[in-house]
Amino acid sequence: MRGLAERFPRLSPDLLTIVDRVVDLLPIARNRYYHPDQHGSWSIKAVLPAVCPDLAYDSLDGVQHGQAAQGAFLEAMTSGTTPERKTEIERQLLAYCKLDTLAMVRLWRFFSGRNDGH
Repeated sequence: MRGLAERFPRLSPDLLTIVDRVVDLLPIARNRYYHPDQHGSWSIKAVLPAVCPDLAYDSLDGVQHGQAAQGAFLEAMTSGTTPERKTEIERQLLAYCKLDTLAMVRLWRFFSGRNDGH
């Protein structure tokens, strides 16, 4: 966020207000939670199935992890990519980002004791 604020000075005040509200769940998970299904990893891909088995990245079509998202974005920016493919990439990236966001919300609810089932 700070990097974006530097790059886009006009948006800087709004971006910097977000910085103070962002909470990294990794230290919370690492210090307070472990499930054997994580196999020693605290990545979102390892913790999420243990906490929220109803959410799964492997159910997504196409983009299922961060590296694939980066690659898809670069492909969409390439001049030779057809409009149809760009539309498909956009759909896949939006689905991936939607799941990522929902996953963070559900993990935050779980770790904060506000787990109401969904």
